[in-house]
Amino acid sequence: MMRPPRLFATFALAVATCCSPAPSQPAPSPSATPAGADWVTLATAARQSPAQGDGLRRQWTGADGGQVSVAVIAPRIAGRPVIALRPVAGDNAPAIAAALARLRAAGGGTLRLAPGTWPIAGGPPGLALDRLSDVLIDGSGAKLVFANWGDGILISRAERIALRGLSLGYARPPVIMARVRDGRLAFAGAAPPPGTPLYQVSAAPPGGARVLLGKAGKPLGADGTVPGGLEGFAPDQPVQVKLAWYRGGTIRIGDPGNVPVSHDITLDGVTVRDSAGSGVVADLMGRGLAIVGAQIGVRGAGSAIAYDAFHVTAAGGDILVENSDFTGSGDDAINIAAPILDAALDPGGATATLGGNVSPVYPGVRLALFDASLQLVGTAQVAQRAPRGADNRVRVTFATPVGAGAVRYARNMDLLAQRYAIVGNRFADSVGHGVLAQTPNGLIRDNQFTGLRYNAIRLLTSAMWYEGTGALNVVVAGNRIAETGQDTRPGRVWAAITVFAELAGGNGIAPLASVPLNARLLIRDNRITGVDQGCIAISNATDVTVKNNRCTAFGRKPGGVRMLAERADLAAGLAQLPAKGAYIARGDGMWVDAATTARIAVDTPR
Repeated sequence: MMRPPRLFATFALAVATCCSPAPSQPAPSPSATPAGADWVTLATAARQSPAQGDGLRRQWTGADGGQVSVAVIAPRIAGRPVIALRPVAGDNAPAIAAALARLRAAGGGTLRLAPGTWPIAGGPPGLALDRLSDVLIDGSGAKLVFANWGDGILISRAERIALRGLSLGYARPPVIMARVRDGRLAFAGAAPPPGTPLYQVSAAPPGGARVLLGKAGKPLGADGTVPGGLEGFAPDQPVQVKLAWYRGGTIRIGDPGNVPVSHDITLDGVTVRDSAGSGVVADLMGRGLAIVGAQIGVRGAGSAIAYDAFHVTAAGGDILVENSDFTGSGDDAINIAAPILDAALDPGGATATLGGNVSPVYPGVRLALFDASLQLVGTAQVAQRAPRGADNRVRVTFATPVGAGAVRYARNMDLLAQRYAIVGNRFADSVGHGVLAQTPNGLIRDNQFTGLRYNAIRLLTSAMWYEGTGALNVVVAGNRIAETGQDTRPGRVWAAITVFAELAGGNGIAPLASVPLNARLLIRDNRITGVDQGCIAISNATDVTVKNNRCTAFGRKPGGVRMLAERADLAAGLAQLPAKGAYIARGDGMWVDAATTARIAVDTPR
């Protein structure tokens, strides 16, 4: 059941959600600095939110003993117009767009949507919230139904926008329920027409078999058959069937062009019923995004969010996710990421060519440059950017030539998504992981995880996936993890809470980095029980404190030889075999990779 939205007056309160102080760990001296530590200092430098004004504020003590704060500023709506609308049977998008145009001209205000069903016929996007400031859309009891898959609400070039109480979803469910009977799909409701592309079939609840059918999908047979077969499913197995491949977001924040403009977006008591892509996605924005008292995915609704429930691709930080429910997502529930770009430095160092997610690269931005091992080799400020080429790459000119050596990757220092708090949420029945934390200055506290297909919390960066700044100055405390599944990628010691960093590799096999790329972590007071693999596993990290965690009923499916072999680096994998074997035999659910870690203080989980 969705909790009633809070009154906006509460946004004026400054609420501290502080952890117990971690042992202060000063930055190491240069002579003792492990590779990558200079990047840690750069990436974690701004720990206090720069935002001013009334809004949601949270503060805590970081793993390094310093204070961290986030702020999301509320719309300034006092004395501004209030427009009330009621739903009609036809398309409601024109009336909503006209009301928003009036509020845009007035410099802000409130749009009240009456309870009822609101069909939205156009799009995508169904509704564009563009060039708005200081607007509250108050819709408790209003159920928006988008006719077309893709972006439902697209927020761009906007500041201080709040959505309160809205329920959002689609007329055509993108994920539907069925059972596997005699190798065929028997649908719970009306079957899709023969030839409909299917993209994934997954056991429901998560944890059993799964069939991935590729980006192009495979056509549904007239008799319910699926090309490639469904032999891995148990007789009469309930399954989720995906009918879409990453089709936008029910709510998407995506500024046009290259510059992050939007900031201070609040989703208060919002329900996202389903999506053909992600539930909430921040593709490109500045700082300030809050999801509070929300329901992302609805239990037992017969449809679901096809992919990530909440995904951050590129954002400036100040992210708050609090007291919300994440249910039944088809991939990870939360992924706080940041883009890694391909980079090739030209002779002389005055210009470079960038590839990958090149949208958020603009004149004035500062880039951090890295070699193939994700070791920092220098920084550079972009003075000019050429148009994107047919190969989706861009050429940039630097304000000052770069004297770095071999450059392979770049990160945008404006979009590290630093300062984030994920507090007091509930995660259930995800086909992916619970939380992926890949950015600096974070708090993951007092959350509950259950029924996930894979493990609950991953602290990482990945050159293979081109995402992540690294888990730097992150606190993971007081979480409750139960009945989660196992990760199966070989070469890793997986656990309910896993810290690692991986480089690029071929055929989807990425080697672990050889040095720490995560740093200043505090993992404390977590309670883990009934998980398929271990409880806590740490590699590629330095300055980590692990204390007072409770670990019971773990190792139900430890992965066997999958854990013991690393095809990407066979020699390294063989060298680790004795330690990995001891991890299995010791039986306390705790693993620390001595080869890739430094300065780890660990007590034995109880």
